[in-house]
Amino acid sequence: MLLFSTDIDGTIYDGPDSARTFSDFWNGLRSRPSPPLLAYNTGRSIDDTLRLISETHLPSPDYLIGGVGTEILHPETGQLLEDWTATLRSGWDVAKVESLVADEAEEIEQQPEECQNPFKSSWFWHGKTRQDIDRLQERLDRGGLEAQVVYSSARDLDVLPLKANKGNAIAWLAESLGVDLDRVAVAGDSGNDASMFLVDDVYGIIVSNAESSLPAAVSGARIFHSARPCVEGVIEGLTRLLVS
Repeated sequence: MLLFSTDIDGTIYDGPDSARTFSDFWNGLRSRPSPPLLAYNTGRSIDDTLRLISETHLPSPDYLIGGVGTEILHPETGQLLEDWTATLRSGWDVAKVESLVADEAEEIEQQPEECQNPFKSSWFWHGKTRQDIDRLQERLDRGGLEAQVVYSSARDLDVLPLKANKGNAIAWLAESLGVDLDRVAVAGDSGNDASMFLVDDVYGIIVSNAESSLPAAVSGARIFHSARPCVEGVIEGLTRLLVS
């Protein structure tokens, strides 16, 4: 393993103790002769994630993918990777997205400003079915937008550029670093993590507390379904990989 891409909430973090547990484990890996790189891959904004890291024992990552794959930060330089941002612009118009979603979707509420960014339109839309999501996707397509709908936790709706999601972001980052995808591991617990597991050749860890939509959406010989929740499941899956 040369690169580990992990969701945060419900995957490696569900409180202070879990942050400390993951930090202790990861710092042990960093003491190895050829330590892997760590990339957090979260629906949180970049600023919110940096705040969480500063307030807990979560280890500082080598890269931070925020906003469901819409932003990639190199924390050491404090700069967003603009080459990734440039790939998202084609066919994207956030104002048009917001107008179409508001017109099409009933009983929907826009998430707070801190949850938005120029390439991420986020909403609360409770208890929707696959058919509801598909109809919204069709409406965006008819509107001429190169956009995708990501739904998780039976509540959180994100509309993103077609090329932006957690999986595409980590695949792009791995390629830019010269890391083969079969040397990449990923971990997650919710529907917006599914795209990571669909990247060809990666090793995936699904924790036992995962939403049912995640294992239902992915399959493959290199996916490990842990019987343990959150950070314990992640550590079990990584240990299994490292000793195999």
